[in-house]
Amino acid sequence: MSTPHNRVKGVQGLDSLGNHIYLEKQDRLRDIGIDIQTSQIVVVGGQSSGKSSLLELLTGFAFPRGQGLCTRYATQITLRRNPAVSIVISITPRNDCGEELKAELREFRRELEEFDPKELGMIIEDAAAVMGIRSGDNKDDTSLPMFSDDILKVEISGPDQPHLTVIDVPGLFQVTGDAGITELDKTMVERMVKRYMANERTIVLAVVPALSDPATERILQLAKEADPSGVRTIGVLTKADLVYEKAVLSNLLRQVQSSTLKLGYFIVRNRGADEDDLSVDQCKLKERELFLKPQWSEITRIGRTGVGALRVELQNLLMDLAKRELPKQKAEVMNRLSDCQDKQREMGIARPDPVTQREYLTKHASKFERISRDALEGRYGVNPIFAEKPELRLITKIISLNEGFSDLMWKKGHLRNFVGSTPKEKTSRYDADGSEQFEYEKLANEAHGVASSFPELRNVFPNDSFECEPPSDDPIMEHIGQCHQESRGPELGTFGGSMLPITFREQARKWAPIAEAHVRTVIIMVHCFIKQLLSTVFVDERMRDELWDSVLLDTLVNAYSRALRKVDYLIGIELRSCPSTYNHYFADNMQKSRTERLEAQVAVLEKENQAHEDSAPVNTRAELKKMVREKSNAEQVKEDIHDTLKSYYKVARKRFVDVMCQQAIDDHLLNGEESPLRILTSDMVAKMSDSQLDRIAGEDAATKRERKMLEDEIAGLNTALDVLRS
Repeated sequence: MSTPHNRVKGVQGLDSLGNHIYLEKQDRLRDIGIDIQTSQIVVVGGQSSGKSSLLELLTGFAFPRGQGLCTRYATQITLRRNPAVSIVISITPRNDCGEELKAELREFRRELEEFDPKELGMIIEDAAAVMGIRSGDNKDDTSLPMFSDDILKVEISGPDQPHLTVIDVPGLFQVTGDAGITELDKTMVERMVKRYMANERTIVLAVVPALSDPATERILQLAKEADPSGVRTIGVLTKADLVYEKAVLSNLLRQVQSSTLKLGYFIVRNRGADEDDLSVDQCKLKERELFLKPQWSEITRIGRTGVGALRVELQNLLMDLAKRELPKQKAEVMNRLSDCQDKQREMGIARPDPVTQREYLTKHASKFERISRDALEGRYGVNPIFAEKPELRLITKIISLNEGFSDLMWKKGHLRNFVGSTPKEKTSRYDADGSEQFEYEKLANEAHGVASSFPELRNVFPNDSFECEPPSDDPIMEHIGQCHQESRGPELGTFGGSMLPITFREQARKWAPIAEAHVRTVIIMVHCFIKQLLSTVFVDERMRDELWDSVLLDTLVNAYSRALRKVDYLIGIELRSCPSTYNHYFADNMQKSRTERLEAQVAVLEKENQAHEDSAPVNTRAELKKMVREKSNAEQVKEDIHDTLKSYYKVARKRFVDVMCQQAIDDHLLNGEESPLRILTSDMVAKMSDSQLDRIAGEDAATKRERKMLEDEIAGLNTALDVLRS
């Protein structure tokens, strides 16, 4: 905004058609009834500050004397140049007004062809009654509020009218108790004044008596809070005719010349207490006569005296503001409209009956199915949701978990280490420093920690954490020998059929807790995925909760329980039935096991050779022959049991890992017909009863209100956009 001393004082171009359009757009935006900050002038001041008299001279419109009602709500006075003379009075409802009352307030409209104080007074009383504040016959009814947030709109048209809109708000007051005014009324008025001043597109016209001390004026304090830099506040010093002392005139001159307000101060003369019978033109004449006196010459010379100069300044400021803010207003309206349309799309179509409810749920179920399928197939590039929410990349997590499960079974699944071999470290799973890239057990425990936040899983998961001990260092051959001694029969040079099941069950004792922990970890991953996906697909929390509680939860828990029962079933097949395999690698493993055991014995002999370098070397070949020839029948049987157990264990472990991942994980938890990821499908929605649909997808009163508010706001914003683009 330009400084007061450099502004053009004339009115050239202010009443051109182009300028009319800019200002009329702001008036039309205010009339729409949605919360849009418009370029406007707001007149604020305390009681008895001369605000009403200033408005009368500024607009040429005077409220009937003694009514007092115009100060109980904001009043928008709009001047328009029009060939026809008219005064139209209407009410703009407050933003938070109920629909029925809003319609009643909007219906209020009165039109006058000429100014008639008596008729105007009756219209004002009618307007106050519609607003529901104390007035007329109800002026003593303390159950009614004294003030209202509604706006009384007065449109004055005529061939000589300039284009100007001024909003007058109730004056601040310090004393309560008079005329039934309470502390609550005082607070409400100050809140209303602050709200109007806070609008960054508002030019604040702060009215204070010329004889007052600016440092003590409450309205100037509020103006400084709302406009700290003073770039949109104009001070107006009223009651200039009461200034006689030279010292006061000098102070006023200093105040105008060195104002903290960048828009400066103006000084005006108000209608006197005994000048009620004077017309507006007569009051303006008296003002001109006052400021022609020599004592006012310094202030008059800089163009800061009189209502006429003030009105030109306001028109200039308002025009500049309207032009500058128009692109910003358009951008704000478009952003709000886009946000509202996004919310409306999220809410979907209105759902008053089973047909629309089924259509809505089917659409969302299809979206759930589509994202689930893409997540299982790893098709992350087809839907931007996977970039926005990487936690939905389900199959990647599951594959990592399955690999970790396989690795853990290989490294720690056996109770005791076999002779001649230990799991070799796969370099692909280790960093250069030897630390594991995939810490399966840590991830499993973190997942179990997450499970504690889901009360619905308490009956599915134990509270204990998962920990898998490494294989024992106890010699496996001693254990096999003890088992053989306790279970041997009349076999000659071989072992009985019960030996392999006994030793295998003992060696594979940790399979059950490892497998159960793995399935529970996958269940948690799937459960988190489903919860996250439901939150993404169903924005309406009430609907999502109803769908979860009444339809999905029991199905999910049953699916998880089936997967855990499948683990028990697979464990039973492997550990509680007779060992059996048709895998030809079993024979290969037998030969490898024997070779590895002999290599281990050779390694021991070579180690002994290295330990006796000074003495005669050990004849490795002779020693091997001796070990073979002098081996007892019991020792030979132990070695045979060991080699058979080792060979079968390796085949069974690989088979068990594959079957677990294929059946318990993939079929029961991911891709099977009864997978938890298939809990919400279009077919399921098609089979829902009407009562189920209404309970889940029917709109409650709050949703209907929200939808209506969105529809009204979108309609208003579209209207605003049409106004701004026109």
